[in-house]
Amino acid sequence: MNAAHTPSLQLSTPSKMHGKAHSQQLPHLQLCIPTNCVGLYTQPPTNITSDELAYSAMKTGPPNPTSPSIFTCLLSGPLDDFLLYSGHERSQWLIDIAHDICDPSLKRGSLRVWDAAGEMWRNINPSDPLTTSRYLYDIKAIVSLSKISKRAGKSKTSSASSNHDGSTMANRVTQRDGQQCWVTRNIYPITNSHVCPKRMGDHLLHIIYSAFVSTPPPPDLSIFDEICGITLALNLDTLFDTYELGLRLVAPVRRSPFLILYNH
Repeated sequence: MNAAHTPSLQLSTPSKMHGKAHSQQLPHLQLCIPTNCVGLYTQPPTNITSDELAYSAMKTGPPNPTSPSIFTCLLSGPLDDFLLYSGHERSQWLIDIAHDICDPSLKRGSLRVWDAAGEMWRNINPSDPLTTSRYLYDIKAIVSLSKISKRAGKSKTSSASSNHDGSTMANRVTQRDGQQCWVTRNIYPITNSHVCPKRMGDHLLHIIYSAFVSTPPPPDLSIFDEICGITLALNLDTLFDTYELGLRLVAPVRRSPFLILYNH
């Protein structure tokens, strides 16, 4: 599990990146995708009370045919920040991030970088160092970008039954993580943090699980399952709650992988 304090990295809405990909000098690293490969979400139902409604909320239509933007910006920030977050993974880190944003289950795309000298996109090697360049997630399919669900009010529960579920979940998460922060391994102060908001509900959770884990979700999967939680130090939980902290799946934890949340 990798964690990064990322106030400078932003997952953006479609940006107005006119003209050719090399038409402007970039002061930082930028990750983008062709706009004509991005399917658009429809207005979701007000209340999602079934798997069918959850599927409809996550279904996308065709790309915007009138968009003036050739590319959609996914991530943008100073190179030094990317080097800090990627560590020894180098370009493999950005490849994995691009997959998780654009095509987490199938991973059909490839990552390319703009070669200004040769005026062409070239494939990158996972071991290549990241550079101050524009990177392209090149895919030959229409994809739906991963959604963001804000943890409004830290998704606190209010009903008695939910409080019982939340307490049980917190105990299981804390026990699983050895009563210490999963990232820093600090013992105090810590809190049980929800990787995905409680208000997302079980039905949407099933869809998210299928998208990122690539296997059918357990029939009794609940938003209060311990795989939806993680033990964090209080300062990291604060950053996570404001989308200045990102978590990425590297390896399963006790055969139960974490779900994914990205910076916004």
